[in-house]
Amino acid sequence: MKLLSRPFVFTAKWLKNHWKLSLILLIILAVAGYFLYTRTYKVPEKLTFVAVTQGNLVKTLNVSGIIDAKQKASLRYAAGGKVTYIGAKEGDIVKKNQSLARLDARDLQKRLQYDLNSYFTQRLTFDQNAANRGDTIKSQAIGRQVQQDQNTLNNSVLDVEIRDISIQNASLTTPIAGILVSAPTAVAGVVLGPTDIFEVIDPSSLVFKAAVDETDIPLVKKGQTASIQLDSYPNDPLTASVSSISYRSAQTSKGTVFVVELPIPIVSSQSAAERYRLGMNGDTDIVVAQRENVLQIPVDALIERDNKTFVKKKAGDNAAEEVEIKTGIENDTMIEVIDGLQLGDQVVLP
Repeated sequence: MKLLSRPFVFTAKWLKNHWKLSLILLIILAVAGYFLYTRTYKVPEKLTFVAVTQGNLVKTLNVSGIIDAKQKASLRYAAGGKVTYIGAKEGDIVKKNQSLARLDARDLQKRLQYDLNSYFTQRLTFDQNAANRGDTIKSQAIGRQVQQDQNTLNNSVLDVEIRDISIQNASLTTPIAGILVSAPTAVAGVVLGPTDIFEVIDPSSLVFKAAVDETDIPLVKKGQTASIQLDSYPNDPLTASVSSISYRSAQTSKGTVFVVELPIPIVSSQSAAERYRLGMNGDTDIVVAQRENVLQIPVDALIERDNKTFVKKKAGDNAAEEVEIKTGIENDTMIEVIDGLQLGDQVVLP
């Protein structure tokens, strides 16, 4: 008995003297045993199934854009001058052909009078020379003199007409009715240059301009309906339709895009002017495809391999088999099933 107890006594003494090392070895053995157990005895994975449903499926294209006006006019003077009259201020509603501003035309009026005097003088000279020559031109020199007199008279007429155009251009008028959204001055007495611009927009022609990526532009067609949600009115979406698709591309930081226009529904120009502003940002969901009463499953249930599409179809309480399916249109969450599944089937949802 004493011989048998000696190993136990030795082990107990060793453990007592090396208890820290013994604790570390015990922890290592416990961890190793746990991993060995879990790898040897795996708990069966609990599968999550979702049923194949039937209903309408809508595919939309979400793009960003801004509000702009289809009809707008940027007006400026060809040459500068002192403003003597202001017909509208920024934010005012203006009528078609209304005068927005007028430059000091006194100098032009004087010059017009001078040109008229020159014309009458030249006319008298022309008539006197014609009377002196009579009805018959006797030499080439006289013929050249006749042509010279005619040209000089014509030039004096042109001087009068040009001066009259300059006087008319002293008054800046708007070719469209709408709102004066930008004006370089609100008071008379200042000098305007050719770079000072008056801008008028027609609020009844407001459109939402969406920038569609070139890879998505084949999906967009005129007449497609869309929902527009402006950042300024997140809880008040607008219903519109695609009216035009630009033929010319534009370059942005995200690549090549094409501008798609959707007219903003307008009740009245007054209400549009009070509610909407040029440059307002927003997003639109354009309906590019839709199907009625089709079988559909969540997109997350798909398994794609070798250019084919599969799903795991329920084959028992916690069992599934992989089957190949054919799909149609899809949106962010659901996809149409054309073949391979039936209504009532269930598929595994990861």
